[in-house]
Amino acid sequence: MGSMPSRLPTLIFSFLALTLVLLSTLLGGGAQAATKLTRANSISFPFAASTTETFAGTDCGATATVVKRYPPGSKGIKVAEPKVGDRDKQGGGTQVTSVGVEGAVVTITVQANGPSICDPDRTGVPAGEPVHWEATYRVRAEYRRRVQTTMRVFYESYLSGAKWKLRPKTIRAGRRGGPPGERVTGIRWKRFGGKTAVGSGRLRQDYCRRGDNCPDNGKRVRLVASKAAYCGDSGKIEYLRLRFYVGGMLRTVIPINC
Repeated sequence: MGSMPSRLPTLIFSFLALTLVLLSTLLGGGAQAATKLTRANSISFPFAASTTETFAGTDCGATATVVKRYPPGSKGIKVAEPKVGDRDKQGGGTQVTSVGVEGAVVTITVQANGPSICDPDRTGVPAGEPVHWEATYRVRAEYRRRVQTTMRVFYESYLSGAKWKLRPKTIRAGRRGGPPGERVTGIRWKRFGGKTAVGSGRLRQDYCRRGDNCPDNGKRVRLVASKAAYCGDSGKIEYLRLRFYVGGMLRTVIPINC
């Protein structure tokens, strides 16, 4: 009986430590699951990235390497520029000797082998002195990456007042700050972020007043968003078509014109 008080703090501490470990595991798993992109919640979209890279070295025969890291999840990376054998346009003193792709990493190596670096009569550098050189190349890579499709909160074909969200709880069919229109509230999405999104909510017709004949006001609405694509006007990947179903019947189709 006398030993119990001394053991109690240790037992409490062990229990708390175990609880924290379990919570961190569960929370970590939940966060990881929420950010995992799948066919159901994302689309595979083509990207292209262009930069100008500088290679530097000393003396003829030296090589220089640039490593480019593309976003995590990038697949099928193809380097459009430069190609093996290409020379720099600053004098042709260097040449691309290798272009490698491993996962989301691109490695490009050039070598100084042209007369502007290797010919002493053209370098202008005294014999025995090091020849420092630099060369720039345009690097362009094309790849695919999974991204989530977004949706306009103020769902309209013009940009004024538009906002974009993932899994919005409310969307409106009118311009922000405009006259009363229609909105869908309390939306619960069964599927979102992929090629199509499916959800349901309540239709609210804000222009409908007491005594008006508004049979659809307050009814359950089924939403089907589709045509996931890049919109040049907004610069976002978004759903460009939204269908409203009331009572199983198609009521409205709202397009986004990009």
